[in-house]
Amino acid sequence: MKRLQNGDAGFTLIELLITVSIIVLLAGLLVPALKSARATARAAQCASNMRQLGVAVTLYSTEREGLFPRSQHSAFSHGEYAWPRTLAPLLGVVETQWTNLLRGIYHCPDDARPQTVSYGVNVYFELGPEDDYTGKPATWRYRSDVPLPARTILFAENRSSADHIMPNYWAGLSDVGDVAHDRHRGSAHYLFVDGHVDRHKLVEIYNPANEVDQWHPLRAK
Repeated sequence: MKRLQNGDAGFTLIELLITVSIIVLLAGLLVPALKSARATARAAQCASNMRQLGVAVTLYSTEREGLFPRSQHSAFSHGEYAWPRTLAPLLGVVETQWTNLLRGIYHCPDDARPQTVSYGVNVYFELGPEDDYTGKPATWRYRSDVPLPARTILFAENRSSADHIMPNYWAGLSDVGDVAHDRHRGSAHYLFVDGHVDRHKLVEIYNPANEVDQWHPLRAK
């Protein structure tokens, strides 16, 4: 082994410590950046999932003169399947194997619950005249019934085990417990009736104090 001679380059202990410190500092800067990049990728996948849901609902409605699919809230009482099953063939999955979508389009990567539907349909679109809600007996079962489709929420990120969200019972911000409104850094994705997806903070889409309600078809503006 060659021995270092006078004048040969070598690392002193101080230089080694400085080098290690720089590496640690760079790693400290890199890790948050990587976490942010992963979070951005997961959020983008979630938005993509909802856009695909929007396409499936549009296809479903087109085949039925504009009719919206039902959720567990009302499907069984009308002799139908809920939307996770009825939309499955339009998403490339056999209807009876719709649970396979719980590992894909139906599940947000930022939803820590495994094998769970991460999205819920706005129940306003399946209420009938016999139900209890502001605006009855008006109903919004068909796309043509919705005054402002680009401003009215159809699907939202859900944190409950249900496949629907019931804003017809909300009186204030404290009631919005089923919406995963903070899943993506304090905000969440929303699919609107016209098929576009936007990311919003909760008060941007529901804040009764400021007369903001993009869930109710007659209050969205």
